[in-house]
Amino acid sequence: MVYRTAVLSVARRPGQAFMIGIAVVTAAAFAAASLLIALNARDALVAFGVTTPPAVDAVVIPSTELETATVADIAEQVRALPGASEVAVQYYGDVEVEIGGTTSTWKLSSDPGFGPLSEIPELTEGNPPETGEVILGTSTADRVGASVGDSFVVEGHDLVVSGIGPVHEFGQDVALVSAEDAVALGETMIPVQIFVTGDPDLDAMKSIAGESIVLSGEERRAEQERTVTETSTGVFGALAVFVGLALVSAVVIVSSTFRIVLSRRATELALLRCVGATRTQVSRLVLVEAACIGLLGGIAGAAIGLGISAALVAAARAAGLLNAPFISSPVGLVACVALAVLCTIVAALPAARAAGSSSPVEALGASRSTEARPVRRRARLILAGALVATAVATGAVGLSASSTDQFLGLALAALSGILVFGAFVATGPFLVAWAAALLRPLASWSVSIRLALSNTRRASRRTAAMTTVLTLGVGLSAALIVGVAGATQDAEDGVARNFPSTAIIPVDLVADPEAVATELSAHPAVDARIDGLDILIDPAPGSSDEDLRSAVLESTDPGTSIYWADDVLEGIEQMILIGQAVGGTMIGVTMLVAMIGVMVTLALSVTERQQEIALLRALGVSRSGARRSIAAEAALAALVGATTGVVFGSGYGVLALHVLGLSAGPPPLAALAALVVGVIVAAMVAAAVPMRNAARVQPAIGVAAR
Repeated sequence: MVYRTAVLSVARRPGQAFMIGIAVVTAAAFAAASLLIALNARDALVAFGVTTPPAVDAVVIPSTELETATVADIAEQVRALPGASEVAVQYYGDVEVEIGGTTSTWKLSSDPGFGPLSEIPELTEGNPPETGEVILGTSTADRVGASVGDSFVVEGHDLVVSGIGPVHEFGQDVALVSAEDAVALGETMIPVQIFVTGDPDLDAMKSIAGESIVLSGEERRAEQERTVTETSTGVFGALAVFVGLALVSAVVIVSSTFRIVLSRRATELALLRCVGATRTQVSRLVLVEAACIGLLGGIAGAAIGLGISAALVAAARAAGLLNAPFISSPVGLVACVALAVLCTIVAALPAARAAGSSSPVEALGASRSTEARPVRRRARLILAGALVATAVATGAVGLSASSTDQFLGLALAALSGILVFGAFVATGPFLVAWAAALLRPLASWSVSIRLALSNTRRASRRTAAMTTVLTLGVGLSAALIVGVAGATQDAEDGVARNFPSTAIIPVDLVADPEAVATELSAHPAVDARIDGLDILIDPAPGSSDEDLRSAVLESTDPGTSIYWADDVLEGIEQMILIGQAVGGTMIGVTMLVAMIGVMVTLALSVTERQQEIALLRALGVSRSGARRSIAAEAALAALVGATTGVVFGSGYGVLALHVLGLSAGPPPLAALAALVVGVIVAAMVAAAVPMRNAARVQPAIGVAAR
């Protein structure tokens, strides 16, 4: 009977179920999309990182100290061993390529062109490469506008495009060359592996290889896959943290909305008690309703996440980043749905306990707002104090541990932040009430704002549910802003220290540093000198950086390693920008859940307070006054959440920088102020629907409503 009643209750109030479950839908969609994207990304990384073909039976990994000729000699000796069928040396290198009047850096690797050791798939057009020819990746050919038969210059060597096919590109310009051409390109191409097929004697290979490493093909592939997996573990772990934060935000929102909803159903629950329902049955009824809402929200969220991830993977395949088919993982999707159900039940536990603990007489005469009941101040303050003390100790230990293990230091700093957030959850109602009391003297000129402040103090737990999730999102955003600003400043300082000139050429990378410096200085646009281990290059008076680049390229041999300060800084800033974009996207989901919480909480609050709003309308408050009251309530919640989040987020951003050994630099006050203003504006936009609903309450209808 309890289960049937719960299901009927959800079916009878679909709008209410939607309002409660929308945060669960968002969090479940984020979890499902994150899981599927992570699985597909891992599959792509493994396919990209495992460079040993399946047909390889043994691998020799040359010592980095060996010359190219020595590695080639080892390959020839291995080829002569009994059981060795095919042998190929794999070369890798980042080389300067000039094509169509443009010079850029490409990733070149060698390939036999055919047979079991070749990674060339079915070509889109053309033929496998011979000496003096290359295979281009499909996306590379599109980017540079190349086709079969075109020629280009690689480190001074003319090569011709013999074919185009879907080789591993991963966002880079790539080309496959023959082993002979790789050797001809000189030191820019490094021998990294010797592949062997057949059934060679590994002990005999080890005696030939000397200090080089000899592994079976299976061992080498497993080692490469393990390296890729370990590299991606930290990224996927961080993704899991953001999924957890989104779920925590959803739990806070659902818990608050359940309290509001059950306050409006106090009479209904009391009648159930009157006709014989026990406390346990009433509590179970609420939890089953929560499970139903969580199930529906989880299914909807998993479907949305599946669609989003499938679309992103399809876009990555179209861009040449992925070749494998989409991995859907039904088990993972079911786990996301189960997690959504579990989180919704956990969020409903306080409301279920409160619903079951009230006697019928108390419930029939209860206030229509359970949010207006007193908050247990002493217990909350004790809990918050314990959490803050533990957070401070954890942060100090993390800072101390960072000198030997930065990952452990970051993990402890993150744990400290979570503990502080728990303290904010515990003290949220007090922070809201104190903020309302502080602002009350400034609101004497506006009836709407005074009403909003009064309602905020009366129902501080409801407003606190909005501020806590906003605090979490803003805190993460502030930490990211401070961290990025500090990392950028540290990068600029590092480049300034390491680059005392516009460009440098390390003396150990050229045969005759004095001759190189003399040749550069002979150009009127160049000022070059040797200082310690580097040739320092600056523009001569009256010359621009563009003139300097042209002059240096004219005055040095092809392939000379030249490091430009602006290029190095730009590369670092691009890496920081990528991290900022990824982190911002993850944080954006938490902020989205927070804004949904603002909308849902205010919408249910307006529904709960129809009589109050109607009475105010009857006493002369206009429609715009009712709207302004709701807007002021949203702005207050956003102001408290944003201010608190910026303070504690900035602190943890500085802590993270110190853990990583970076300087914090000047605080990005303008960006942080813009964040606060943006959150307040976004909260008021999220309150648009509740504001409209409040304005539509009719005085007579609202006063008569039950």
